[in-house]
Amino acid sequence: MILTRLAQLDALALEKAPARRAVVVASHEEHILKAASLSRKKGIVSPVLIGNAKKTEELLRGLGESPGDYAIVPCDGDAECVEVAVELVKKREADFIIKGLIETADLMRPLLNKEKGIVKPGACVSSIALIESAKYHKLFAMTDMGINTFPDLERKKQIINNAVWFMRRMGAEKPKVAVLSSVEHVNPKQEDTVEADALKKLCLSGDIPDCIVEGPISLDLAVKKETAAVKRYDSPVAGDADILMVPNILAGNLLIKGMGIFGDISTADAVLGFDVPVVFGSRGGPVEAKCLSIALCALIS
Repeated sequence: MILTRLAQLDALALEKAPARRAVVVASHEEHILKAASLSRKKGIVSPVLIGNAKKTEELLRGLGESPGDYAIVPCDGDAECVEVAVELVKKREADFIIKGLIETADLMRPLLNKEKGIVKPGACVSSIALIESAKYHKLFAMTDMGINTFPDLERKKQIINNAVWFMRRMGAEKPKVAVLSSVEHVNPKQEDTVEADALKKLCLSGDIPDCIVEGPISLDLAVKKETAAVKRYDSPVAGDADILMVPNILAGNLLIKGMGIFGDISTADAVLGFDVPVVFGSRGGPVEAKCLSIALCALIS
């Protein structure tokens, strides 16, 4: 099935992966509990709530939920919450992780720990967003807006591999990857254009499989066929990109937040490269977006 709307995630998750075991780290937070409870009612997840038990139970009651319907693991400190979550993953008793009331760095540090963490061997950890926009003809992904600050060429190659794996799971047989820059020509003084060109060559040589990589390419050429035609930019990716790869975390953060504030988009997010997917998301984001991200991670877990 090729996804055409984010609203299809619920049905697909129910069909392919019902009642996945979702571990909420630091569960004593209203918005994430609301998203977890809504996802539970749909049959998408079976939440395990790790956090301050008293506060978690109070919040559940405030949402009209019965705490007895949930598996609650009492933990008072953030470090202990993450430790329990990691142990559940290692025991294969958790299908994915949901970030609750905990700072990103406090969650990431233990997960990334080389000895005790849950990074897949040889893997790169990267964030990805599946995006629906009324101004684009299909769902597309953006990566990496939240994990790798200034990735080098090898890390960018791994980020693309993560994104390609992800989009193939979404139904894109051979995803089209746009390695974004401010220009569409290689400029030796602009390192991101040099690396974009190198990534394209790696794809052509077979070192980045199962996709088409184009770069450097500007955002307008990647998503607007009309602009590509005017500029005579000939590429199968032009105007039809499945994956937008940003050059660094600053560009990605500004782009996706700008789309959300000034544009009309919906998103579902995941962090890839761990033994299980992780739902991050912004604590200030809408509950609907968190629910979509939960369904997405249930589907790919």
